[in-house]
Amino acid sequence: MLIKFTKIIFIFTTLAVVYINMQMKIINLAYEGKDKENVIRQLIEDNGNITFDILTLKSANHIGIKMLREDSEMKFVDPENIVRISTEEETAPVGMMETSDSKNNPLLSLLSFGTQAEARQP
Repeated sequence: MLIKFTKIIFIFTTLAVVYINMQMKIINLAYEGKDKENVIRQLIEDNGNITFDILTLKSANHIGIKMLREDSEMKFVDPENIVRISTEEETAPVGMMETSDSKNNPLLSLLSFGTQAEARQP
């Protein structure tokens, strides 16, 4: 009878130790997951800050301030170096031009994906 009692106590003790070990592993994994979440949150915040810094460096205000510094090698273009080109006739935007084929043949307008190119003589 004493041997049966000892076996039962030994089995219960072993099960209790295994249960406590599993609970400790679960709690440890929960802490590790929380630490990883904090690291991810910090990385996302750093990424946002770096993106803001990059956009600030690309901004027109930053470029203008950089150009206006005294030790800057960048300079504004002199008005004498600007070339103006004038045309004799006004050109219509590409989307506004219609070809005569698309007016005459509606089947072509359904099958084509864009406007047909025309050759012009100067």
